[in-house]
Amino acid sequence: MFAANLLLPLRVFMGITFLYAGVQHLTDPAYFDPSKPGYIGHLVTQYAVGSPLHDFLIGIATPNAVAFGYIVANGEVMIGVAILTGFVFRIAAFTGILLNFIFFLSATWNAFPFYFGSDIVFVMCWLTLFLTGPQPNLSIDGVLANRSRRLQWLLASKPTQVDTRPIVMEPVNVQEVRLPEGAKLYPKQIIEINRAFDRIKLQFIAHQETQTILEFVRAFVVSLGIDRKDAVSILEGIHNLINRVPEGS
Repeated sequence: MFAANLLLPLRVFMGITFLYAGVQHLTDPAYFDPSKPGYIGHLVTQYAVGSPLHDFLIGIATPNAVAFGYIVANGEVMIGVAILTGFVFRIAAFTGILLNFIFFLSATWNAFPFYFGSDIVFVMCWLTLFLTGPQPNLSIDGVLANRSRRLQWLLASKPTQVDTRPIVMEPVNVQEVRLPEGAKLYPKQIIEINRAFDRIKLQFIAHQETQTILEFVRAFVVSLGIDRKDAVSILEGIHNLINRVPEGS
């Protein structure tokens, strides 16, 4: 659950920022007064210069500046409250993406370099919050999703349960060599094979691959009951083949 709370500082920052911006706009008398320099209509006209949304800002937003101002201000307040409380969190984050992207194409479009404008940064912050969703235990969405399966979409994903139980390794018992029916070995061969498998186990654990292979072959050759001299010759030939040094090296 700790990992899910890592984005809580970003969530609080974005929520407070938007709530503050909306309240500031609603309580600023100049924002809705055409006779004041801070009038929303004057600001929109300035933002339209060089903006990709120039025609929209001049043809639609400016004549209805007061209405757009109230829409933006109230939208900021609602987004801020929704993010802080975690209610319809992802819808609020998506709305924040759209709003800040519009601001980026207008208010901060002429900022150079682009990272001097805050709106493109806010877009990325909103996108991060939208993709991750709210913290299940610190949001209204989490409470609603736990009470109804139909509201699971409010959360980006269900919290995963991590199994923290220690892994217990079962001890490995080295069994005596089992032979097919009818096969016979001398007692000394059986002892030698069992010792070889003991060495194979130790070499396998120590990652001595070459020695492990040789011991497997040794145990196999001995189990075939090959004459002692022939067995030694076979093993020496295999050993030389594996450790052969390339010519010219």
